[in-house]
Amino acid sequence: MLMTQTFTLTQFDVIRYLYNETSEIENAFIEENLLNDQDLLNFYLDCLDTKQGLNQIVLNPSEKSINNILDFSKSYQPVI
Repeated sequence: MLMTQTFTLTQFDVIRYLYNETSEIENAFIEENLLNDQDLLNFYLDCLDTKQGLNQIVLNPSEKSINNILDFSKSYQPVI
């Protein structure tokens, strides 16, 4: 007896797909849905754009934070 797999696509599944966390079977299903559902495609493209933007963020501590850490480390004496 052949079993039919039922799979309901969610936005979470699209995000998993974006991060390569889906199986080949899921990929095929998601890609088919992306081709046929404009809202889902727009969600995917928005997420892709956001992911790329997040990868470009560079955080730098302020000079004051660096000095506070250095001052603390100079005076730190571990308790043994």
